[in-house]
Amino acid sequence: MQLMPDFLQPLFSALYTHPYLFIAIGMIVAGELVLLPAIYLAATGRLDLGAVIALALAATLVADLAWYYAGRKFPASALSRIPGRRSAQVVSGLERLFARKGAHLLVLSKFVYGTRVAIQVLAGVHKMPFRTYLVANSLGVLAVTGTLVLIAYSVIGTARRLDEVMQDVELAFLLFVAVVLLGYYFVGRRMRRQWFQ
Repeated sequence: MQLMPDFLQPLFSALYTHPYLFIAIGMIVAGELVLLPAIYLAATGRLDLGAVIALALAATLVADLAWYYAGRKFPASALSRIPGRRSAQVVSGLERLFARKGAHLLVLSKFVYGTRVAIQVLAGVHKMPFRTYLVANSLGVLAVTGTLVLIAYSVIGTARRLDEVMQDVELAFLLFVAVVLLGYYFVGRRMRRQWFQ
């Protein structure tokens, strides 16, 4: 039975031969959805961690800059035309929050899935100074990437330690079984001697 359709063979072949290109393109398009498996592959030794981090930082900053400049092209009044009463309330609340704490919100948006693009656009719509935007956004990208790398390495390290512990448990269990079997043999032998004498 064929596991992969023929038309996907070239794609997986290209992915296998050029993983870093796919990581860069994937990070621009899908962000963290590509970063997490890439970090896992780096943590398990299949990819170079430095290259994955550099690509993640560069690709995320490029994608964010595109959304920021898209926001600068739209007038602020375009936000009020988002359909739906609930959407208008959410956008209005985000705008008030952004007016007070724009740089903080930009950093925190990296940690709340689904808010990154909206906050990038708001930064552009509200004409956040480019230097402020670049510093806050770069800090956010560094923070989330570093956090994901630390989590991946701690999980993989814990799994490896758990594997070592499990090997020790298996050894202890085998030792326990050996002691029980030996005890059973010697106790049984002694009892047989007493009963059959």
